[in-house]
Amino acid sequence: MKFSQILFQNLAEADKSCVGILGGGGKTALLHELGNEFSKAYDHVTLSSLTKAGISSQHEIHFFPEFEDEASREALMEINPLYIMGDQESEHKLTGLDPDQLRLVHEASDLTLFECDGARKKPIKAHQPFDPVIPYFATHAVIVVGADAVGARVDGKMVHRPELFRELWDVNANQILDPIFIARVLTSEYGYLQKVPKEIKLIYFVNKADAYPEQAAELAKTLSRLSHDSVYYGSIEQGNIQRVN
Repeated sequence: MKFSQILFQNLAEADKSCVGILGGGGKTALLHELGNEFSKAYDHVTLSSLTKAGISSQHEIHFFPEFEDEASREALMEINPLYIMGDQESEHKLTGLDPDQLRLVHEASDLTLFECDGARKKPIKAHQPFDPVIPYFATHAVIVVGADAVGARVDGKMVHRPELFRELWDVNANQILDPIFIARVLTSEYGYLQKVPKEIKLIYFVNKADAYPEQAAELAKTLSRLSHDSVYYGSIEQGNIQRVN
């Protein structure tokens, strides 16, 4: 099973879709994997982010001013997939596009994939009021969570913004993140769903099943019990994926 199939069984249905990826534990890896798969079916696939991102070696980086310049835009749009960001903030960090810039790039693309938020490589997080950013023209959202969150404590090792997480969910640093607790965070309108529009198609993906197979399967099954949306688990790194029945 290909990762693009968690979104579309028939790739012809993907035309002009705009897919946001949020959460933690593999968002950037999934972004680039989906870009590789969809670029085999479409001529103009764009990858981006609405938040800061680390520099990826997967695809050459281009910046929005190149797209704004009509003289360079035509050549730029021949790159497939096209990874386009706002600017280079530092040696290791890129700034994302703003929603209006993403909309302009999306209008010129067959398909757009973007990251909605950051997690500093942690498998689970607490969102602040400014994230995730899912603009009105998005058609799909994929929530990613790392299976290594299962069994972790609510500290800075596995949780992004642990102090805020403890405040939002009224727990202490010794709270163990079991599958039921994690699934509640991911499926609650006070948690990950707070800013996900109800009208867009939502998919859950539990990553890192290669290293944490039992945790991934249990978390995916628990998510499936609490949500009516599609749930998958697997390993982006190893290229395998399963759907929860």
